[in-house]
Amino acid sequence: MLKSNLFREVFYQSRIPQELYSIELQDRIFNQSFIDYLGYTNEELLKKSRQDIQYPDDSDNDLNLIDELVAGKRTEYKIAKRYITKTGQTVHGHTHASLITDDKSGERYILWQIFDVTEQVLVETVRRKSEKKYRLIAEHSSDMIVVHRVDSSYLYVSPSMETILGYKPHDVYGTNPYEFIHEEDTPHVRDVHDGVLNGKDSGLATYRYKHKNGTYIWVESTIKAVYDEESGELRELISISRDIQQRIETNELLRKSEKLAVVGQMAAAVAHEIRNPLTPIKGFIQLLSADKDGFNPAFTTIILNELNRIDNIISEFLSMAKPHREKMVFLDAAELMKQVVQLLQPEAILQNKEIHLFILDDLPAIYGDVNSLKQVFINIIQNALEALPEMGTVNISVFMLTSVALNKSEFVKLKSNKFIL
Repeated sequence: MLKSNLFREVFYQSRIPQELYSIELQDRIFNQSFIDYLGYTNEELLKKSRQDIQYPDDSDNDLNLIDELVAGKRTEYKIAKRYITKTGQTVHGHTHASLITDDKSGERYILWQIFDVTEQVLVETVRRKSEKKYRLIAEHSSDMIVVHRVDSSYLYVSPSMETILGYKPHDVYGTNPYEFIHEEDTPHVRDVHDGVLNGKDSGLATYRYKHKNGTYIWVESTIKAVYDEESGELRELISISRDIQQRIETNELLRKSEKLAVVGQMAAAVAHEIRNPLTPIKGFIQLLSADKDGFNPAFTTIILNELNRIDNIISEFLSMAKPHREKMVFLDAAELMKQVVQLLQPEAILQNKEIHLFILDDLPAIYGDVNSLKQVFINIIQNALEALPEMGTVNISVFMLTSVALNKSEFVKLKSNKFIL
């Protein structure tokens, strides 16, 4: 075989490290790539056994496979091996051994070819160490760290999920977060998810997630895309989530306390406003008592109107004070502003100020929460009253504003003396 010029050319000029061993003659030859791979000279290699240049833990498996080749039990084998270079460095190779028989002489040879994978192994080792380090961080983080497939299903979940949401990581593997997200929050989360899929660097979503006990917990998640370094394709998504239930509850308490503060400021003015209709009611009742025979139906009408006026004032005041759940409905913006002005007018009068309301258009219904909108307008108008000097006036205009997209929507403008809010 070695006498073949073609074989000699292929063997010696190959860039793959190769060793040829004659079973009968027990001769070994090496090509230049093999010599360069381990750093020994040809003479030095001939003085060493295969075990001398292999990592000690890898020798036994190799010897058993060689025995099977010599015994004719197999014609080839592949094995991952570590080799020791002349400088003592460890290199990694995928070794392919083949049993070759010379047709003319009948001599048998074993050809070893080594495919150097040292660089890939080192990169993989670094990756594993890095992954181990980040996994250690993830598993000790109070935030919930999750790796998702592109469709958002769970690949990895940090143990903190059990602390926050009650689920053990294996409870949710393979499932999709949308199975647990509150249906009212699903469109918002999908918008953030789609934004990241379409190239946005990251997205922030605030939503309610179903706890294992059946309740919903407010969660805030930052979602980021991870791309393959070589192909540039989206590989997976990473989300970092935290429990913000306490923050939401604290903000709600703060909102309620601000609302109660507004109610407190309005109490004196409302009391004064209730006293005003009580005066004519008291007077007309006295007239009716003094002149029972001369009953005038007009007196009854005036009394009922004033009582309705008191009822409206008290109803508006109570609607501000009592807690409520947000309810989105179609409502009349003009009527809403009338109710707000009626509620704040007594406070303005006590401060020697005026509130004027102008409804400039026949407005269509708008979609919103009545109490939330009232609170917004009350806060703005109160700010305007506080900014005014004595004898000032707040002018409120409600009219239709045409947008650039030609879609019409209500618009409220408040003007206080020289200030426009």
